[in-house]
Amino acid sequence: MTVLVQSSSVFTSSITPLVGMGVISIDRMFPLTLGSNIGTTATAVLAALAATGDKRRTTIQVAICHLLFNIFGIAVFYPVPFMRKIPINFAKTLGKYNCQL
Repeated sequence: MTVLVQSSSVFTSSITPLVGMGVISIDRMFPLTLGSNIGTTATAVLAALAATGDKRRTTIQVAICHLLFNIFGIAVFYPVPFMRKIPINFAKTLGKYNCQL
């Protein structure tokens, strides 16, 4: 059960059909997905802290890089409204293309 709660993939997979049915807009889903990705990287940092021995430094380094990558990605795309539209419009375009197949 803990894996399901801490997985951004499970959250994203469960909320995507709601967007397809029109229950949630894709504009609302975007920040929720970003937040779930940050939550998953925080879990990775906690798991890295549990490492012992020679591998501890490497695991912490990888987990921090993963966390910073996601934070910087959010810092680039989310604060500026027109930048926020790039991934949203890309997702809408892929959805329309997929419906045509």
